[in-house]
Amino acid sequence: MGSGQGHDEVSVSTDMIPYLILFASFLIGYVGLETNTFGDRRPTRPARLILLLPLLVFALTYAGRIGTDADSYARLYEMAEYFPLEPGFSMLMIGAKLIGLDYVGFTKVLALMQMILLASIVTRLRDPLFFLLFYLSSFFLNFQFNAIRNSLALLIVGAVYVRVQRLGVLTLLASSVIHYSSLMTLGLQRLAASRRQFIATSALVVFAGIFTLMWLRPDIIGDMFIYQAYLLRLSEYESKSVYWALLLKLAVVWIFFRNGGSRFYLHAYVILVVLVHLISPILSRLCDLVLFLALLDVCTRQRLRRHRVVAIGFVLVLIVSSLLIPWNDVLNGGVDNWFLDR
Repeated sequence: MGSGQGHDEVSVSTDMIPYLILFASFLIGYVGLETNTFGDRRPTRPARLILLLPLLVFALTYAGRIGTDADSYARLYEMAEYFPLEPGFSMLMIGAKLIGLDYVGFTKVLALMQMILLASIVTRLRDPLFFLLFYLSSFFLNFQFNAIRNSLALLIVGAVYVRVQRLGVLTLLASSVIHYSSLMTLGLQRLAASRRQFIATSALVVFAGIFTLMWLRPDIIGDMFIYQAYLLRLSEYESKSVYWALLLKLAVVWIFFRNGGSRFYLHAYVILVVLVHLISPILSRLCDLVLFLALLDVCTRQRLRRHRVVAIGFVLVLIVSSLLIPWNDVLNGGVDNWFLDR
């Protein structure tokens, strides 16, 4: 038994080598740039793009081969003509199949598109280094390889926002055809930009109250509500007493606010963290949406000066947490868990 356990540990360690190389190479580049740009100096455009290189190499190498949703998306790709998702994403899949790409080839094209969008964002931010550090810690693995449609839609929104500082109908159409969550993204951004923040926050509280009521009493809404089945699934997800990663992210969002970030995003994140603990961890996807918008908002308009070292320390802890996601799933094994396709 001891020999078998040792073999499993060696196998897990081997599977984790690409992840360790990714995080180590990125952090080495980040520390170098952060040290050289201390104060008000910002990294040059080539330096920002070089910091993206580890993400690009990893994304193109392992696209379609890792993640808890890899098998599900591969099956959806095979029956793209008969199982419609959002129209834009379905068209991308069907078009890729028409030119002869398999699923892995399709996801590599998507990975390249996402990296181009990410590059267009970081070259225009006032604080690109912190943005990329936080992106790696909280979004890269979970969104790039799991929430593929959501990731692409959010990066489209981000690329437009950093150019024009606002979101319009064209942005909504371009991103919502990839993932319907963009409808909520635009709504949140408009509420955050409202001059009447009390009304905006009150609207969010009302929405949270309605959502909680629908979860507690799904019979009230009946079959007419399109997401009834989704609400019923909330109870299937195992809940913990405390989600420490969410609380760390909440602390970082508070630091965003202290650096000139939107008060609305702070209020929204607080409300969602409470709902995650009271209702279901699946709502953390909504937390991620608000988190991305809060990060984009503050890094576009400001450079984090207050509590910057503390924020970086929190994010480094989140990076370890992010790395533990594939580590634990590779350790547990099974086709439904995160894996590296050998």
